Amino acid sequence: MAAAATLALALLLPVRFDALEERVLLGAGKGTASLPELAASLLNSEHLGAGLRLALLSQSMDLPGSAETVASARTILSSRRDLAWLGTRDPRLEQVLATSGLAFEKNVTAPPEILTLLLREPVRLRLRQTLKANPSPGVQSILQSLDLKPLPPLLPANQPGGQPLEAVTLLTAHLLDTAAFSPALASELKTVAYSANEKGSLQPLQPALLSLLSLARRFDYDSLRELTGGVQTLSALDWLAGQVRSPAEPGDLLLAATLWAGPADRLTRLPDSAQKPWAVLSSCLATGRGSLELLVQRRCPVFSNPVRVPNPLVPWLLPWERPLLFLRALLLVLGSWFVVQALWKILHPTSPETPGPWRPVPVLAQAVMLALLLGSLPEPSVTRPKPLPTYRLSLALPGSTVKMEKTPPLSMEPTNIITLVVFLSLQIAIYRICVRRIRQIETGPGDPALKLKLLENDDNLFDSGLYVGIGGTAIALVLQVLGVIQPSLLAAYSSNLFGITCVAVIKIFHVRACKQRLLLPAART
Repeated sequence: MAAAATLALALLLPVRFDALEERVLLGAGKGTASLPELAASLLNSEHLGAGLRLALLSQSMDLPGSAETVASARTILSSRRDLAWLGTRDPRLEQVLATSGLAFEKNVTAPPEILTLLLREPVRLRLRQTLKANPSPGVQSILQSLDLKPLPPLLPANQPGGQPLEAVTLLTAHLLDTAAFSPALASELKTVAYSANEKGSLQPLQPALLSLLSLARRFDYDSLRELTGGVQTLSALDWLAGQVRSPAEPGDLLLAATLWAGPADRLTRLPDSAQKPWAVLSSCLATGRGSLELLVQRRCPVFSNPVRVPNPLVPWLLPWERPLLFLRALLLVLGSWFVVQALWKILHPTSPETPGPWRPVPVLAQAVMLALLLGSLPEPSVTRPKPLPTYRLSLALPGSTVKMEKTPPLSMEPTNIITLVVFLSLQIAIYRICVRRIRQIETGPGDPALKLKLLENDDNLFDSGLYVGIGGTAIALVLQVLGVIQPSLLAAYSSNLFGITCVAVIKIFHVRACKQRLLLPAART
């Protein structure tokens, strides 16, 4: 009863070692800036495109003040026709639109996607002429890439069907010219553009152009500038484009998160969810900026505690998180100690002929391993299914400069770590049983010949580590096939390794030594 009560109290505490409680996360956003306030600030600073998008996003979330923000955006759209097409002020691009006969040709309900404007031939011709007169080496290197042959699925920019490639290349050159990219991203773009021109192939630059093409099809000019301004690397740009191309299409969520949480590279490290990938981010944006900052800072899964904490105590959970985690770990170890003691009393009841109680160190080691296992099971990173891998078009390009973030060589999935802990715990338990049996035979009644016969009779017991190791490997492989644990040959065959090691230690260092002690007195007599 003591073990059950202690473990239940540890598991019901509203903290996890690698997760945030949902109410704690949402409570961090109360009293901070809201999404309608962010949209209003953008509208006041002449960012109609991004402001209108975030106003509509807040309206879809039924946030207080969202209707007034949307009405204000509509008023600005009807009164400021100079912001209707681009969503913000850009004198160079406005002049291109005006001289190409496009600007102010009809009323629009929202700034259109920038790619729809650049696909018009007069706009591209005028923009190309304007950029050719620019003395910037980076802009000229990107313009020179228009003559390079791309890889599929893009067609050459100077041939029929190559309008999308020409449009996104001109857009990239213009954004680089107007300092819309961050310095780090602009440097990477210049590097891959120089490399493409030297090789005579668009291959180094094409992944970046494909990413910008996807974003330009989704965002208006103002929103695109705001989004790309928070991107530091080409890999983060590729990640953003991949999310926009996904069925969930969290474009406006990522735009708001980038404006609030800083560089978009921080968003790439957010935990993934298989069922609702952006539900947590949406809830944080709806609650306030504080929730988003806490989510991006911690980068851990979110869970809902089965025991509802009273509302007045929720604000105190975050500052008291570390003491509660220490208390949880202590309760897990204490409860596991009670469980180990109870199990061994059931399996091996003490008697006058058996050795005395176990030493505390082995019991503590087994209790710690059991505590690790019990503490890992409620973690969302272990219990929740992993999302399927996303394959992007740009990754199919050979020699792409966009590198995926590789898993560190020493990192393992939590389920595999739990599997290793379980296998090791089983072998330690078998080791302790065998050692206890050897001591029982050696110190028990009877002459040395009888004790040698008893050791020979228990030979199968001393080989039980091999049987358990083979069985554990088979079970681990079956669980990997069923998808219960992540595929890992190390996690599967570690059971065999632990079993071989356990049997070798028992037979070499314990059985052989015991037989030698029994044979030497018999030889002397």
